[in-house]
Amino acid sequence: MLKYSSTAIPYFKSNLAFDVLPEDIAEDILLNKSCHVDHEGFDLNEIEQEYYKHNGIVLKHDPTWYKDGGQETGANAIIYDWIAQDPDSALIIDHSQVVVKYPIRGSAAYQILKYAEQRPELARLVSTEFKCGLDLCIDYIDKKNWVVEPIVHIEWDFELVSELHESIEYVEEVLKEVKWNKIVPVILEYNKKSKRRKVDAFAQADTRSQLLFGEKSYKLIPTL
Repeated sequence: MLKYSSTAIPYFKSNLAFDVLPEDIAEDILLNKSCHVDHEGFDLNEIEQEYYKHNGIVLKHDPTWYKDGGQETGANAIIYDWIAQDPDSALIIDHSQVVVKYPIRGSAAYQILKYAEQRPELARLVSTEFKCGLDLCIDYIDKKNWVVEPIVHIEWDFELVSELHESIEYVEEVLKEVKWNKIVPVILEYNKKSKRRKVDAFAQADTRSQLLFGEKSYKLIPTL
């Protein structure tokens, strides 16, 4: 039922030393631009974006993906496209990506801290740690009644790149080997019962993920 292709995810580094911004640019950015840190996700604030771009890190803007109330702007992050559905797939992939967040280290961190006396909240920017994650959401379309039903949604974060790649291999193996004609009716029946019983949304997501992957739906690492 799910026909798809996957893109190989690079084995990226987990630690980078960031170079400083030109001082005149740094002063304006550090004292005036937003420095709110996405506490659970990977969205980058304006200051982080400037340091990432200055250090040659390619960012992607996703208008459909957001955290911490940023619905109107979408998200800016290191985003790798992962799994894409084929046009004739009976199941649809709502989104599928791998995301990365680097802490600002090296000389750039010292540059930021120089301005922390004037703006203490800048300390947030040098208080984060490296993390990476995968995000996959698969839905089912009932074309008779034109109703969309969730099949699975997972967001798994990792501190180690090796753990991310192990999980990517595991997820792709499950997607390849699972008997969709058997598991999809089970999940759809569960959806029907859980809605009738008003089961919590996160509990529903966990159950669907357990049925397919044997793991909970959300395994998130705090940014701070």
